[in-house]
Amino acid sequence: MKKIATGTDIAVLIAAACLTLVGYAIVIEKMDVAPLFMGMIAVFVYLVFLAVYGTLHFKPHQNKTEEETALSSGKDQIDEWLTSLQLPAALCSEGDRIVLANPAFLSILGAKGDVVGDSFASYHQTVPSEFLNFSEESKFKNNEIILIGDQLYRVDRSAAKDNLQMLVLENVTDLVEYFRRYTEDRTAVAYIVIDNIEELLQYIQEKFRSAATEVEEILRNWAASMNGVIRSYERDKYMMFFDYRHLSECVEGRFNILDEVRSIRVGDGMPVTVSIGVSCVSGTLSYREQMAQAALDMALQRGGDQVVYKNDMGTDFYGGKTKAVHKRANVRARVMGNAIVGLMVRADNVLIMGHNFGDYDSFGASVGMARLAMFSGVTPRIVVNRSDENLRSCFDKIAACEEYDDVFVNETEAMDLVRPKTLLIIVDVNNIANTACPKLFDMVDDIVIVDHHTKSNNADNKPKISYIEPSASSASEMVAEILELHMTTKRLLKEEAELMLSGILLDTRQLTKNTGTRTYGAAQFLRGEGANPSETNELFKTDVSDMVKQGRFLSHVLVYKDNLAIAVCDGDTDASYRVIAAKAADALLTGKGINASFALVPINGRVHISARSDGSVNVAKILEELHGGGHFDSAGAQVDEMTGYATVERLKKAIDKYMN
Repeated sequence: MKKIATGTDIAVLIAAACLTLVGYAIVIEKMDVAPLFMGMIAVFVYLVFLAVYGTLHFKPHQNKTEEETALSSGKDQIDEWLTSLQLPAALCSEGDRIVLANPAFLSILGAKGDVVGDSFASYHQTVPSEFLNFSEESKFKNNEIILIGDQLYRVDRSAAKDNLQMLVLENVTDLVEYFRRYTEDRTAVAYIVIDNIEELLQYIQEKFRSAATEVEEILRNWAASMNGVIRSYERDKYMMFFDYRHLSECVEGRFNILDEVRSIRVGDGMPVTVSIGVSCVSGTLSYREQMAQAALDMALQRGGDQVVYKNDMGTDFYGGKTKAVHKRANVRARVMGNAIVGLMVRADNVLIMGHNFGDYDSFGASVGMARLAMFSGVTPRIVVNRSDENLRSCFDKIAACEEYDDVFVNETEAMDLVRPKTLLIIVDVNNIANTACPKLFDMVDDIVIVDHHTKSNNADNKPKISYIEPSASSASEMVAEILELHMTTKRLLKEEAELMLSGILLDTRQLTKNTGTRTYGAAQFLRGEGANPSETNELFKTDVSDMVKQGRFLSHVLVYKDNLAIAVCDGDTDASYRVIAAKAADALLTGKGINASFALVPINGRVHISARSDGSVNVAKILEELHGGGHFDSAGAQVDEMTGYATVERLKKAIDKYMN
């Protein structure tokens, strides 16, 4: 397309012609030159000027005009295509700068003028948090939801040419509201049980009935406040239904119903506690009820006096500040023992493992389970790190027993031993990531867990038997009970009995902490099987070099919240410091006014934490914030940090959360 001459171009050409004529007249007047010849020269000069002017002016402008025309034509085509779309759409450059927008898009923005070049972000607002939270549990998860005026829009982005993006808006206001109402009207299911019913029954019936009546009244008032329905399906066991919308109030109050029930006391001041399992997951009401039952089981296995809430985002825990009471009945031990023996009899072989960085309790419980497997006529193998110096004394003691020459295997050997009917028994740990060989958990179908630590929520593959008893002092105590009930004649070796007794002594600090009648019963059984307390105590003697290492902890102690001691050992360390940290935590707990202690030590790029409590602080719940756990008054954690001091701040935040 040729460019038409403008008024400026015509003026330049006329001026050039005039100058040529003036020059021609002057030359004719002053010089003796033939007019015809001079006229020919003047015409030639003017033509040269026209050629130069045309080359420098008209040709470049003609090319630029073609480019502009092409762009204008492309823009017109895109604009025509956007206009044909019924949905609001726009073409944006980097930074969400608007390049083109159709009328529907402009209408939503409420723009009266040209919006080209404006930032799209200046026209919409951040979605309120309640909508964001809702979208996490709905079909809008991972979608970009924006708010323009009072309307919600979902933004779909797609790449276009030249680093441009096509934005298409979809009004989802009504859809979001529909899903919100569906979610809020979803029925939540809760199971509730009184934890210490057996202990309360030892008091006179009148006081028990009075306390039970008070608890039921509190629970019924709680249900009524949420327009819920509660029914008793067994003695002091309840099932409740209520709308999901009321759960946010419970979560904000951290289920203070636990505190209301705990205020009721019987006899010499024993508080009444309840465990609650709540579920409001997506799916059928039947599935929700099953999840509520699973949540209640987890609350009981974690020691009771707490709420376990299962939702679409995972599992949340509330409460758990009261130490688990010691159950006097051993009916559950008999039932669980029968079930374990039944699995052993049908198994091709039995693999037994405790937690990584084993101690006397995990080793003793493993040996006890190995004896039970031998008694059942099946070959056992114990998965353990045979080069662990912390277990050297245990290996030295069991070396006198020929039956154990081939029993201990490492991780690689254990995986080679897996058969279609292999039975895996995990003792003294229920967090699969902390076991001696986590890979075995996914390789074996039949799994048994025997543990006394607070239950964690990390097992995707549900074990066949989960015998978790937080009120027990140790895993060795639980295994000793099973052996006593299923071995009618003296079958334990002296070394086996002493190793199991060492596990009880370790976790009870020489029978001074977390003991009950069952603890002494298990110790008595092991004593009858040949365990010598004097020889067992030899395992606990400390080398002078270990005392020096322990002093490194005690020389760097911080008292936090007036009653919590935090000790850090930085510098050169090795694997032996794991045991030293536990001993340092025990030593710190003897300090005046100290209710809980934490000993931190970095080993191979990870900070190991040992925590102890006098029973008034749930150190397991504190260390759960650091992906650890354990028992109410004895717990541990491993944190990916290079120094102990870097972990102290994280530990403080976990303590603050627990205290609040």
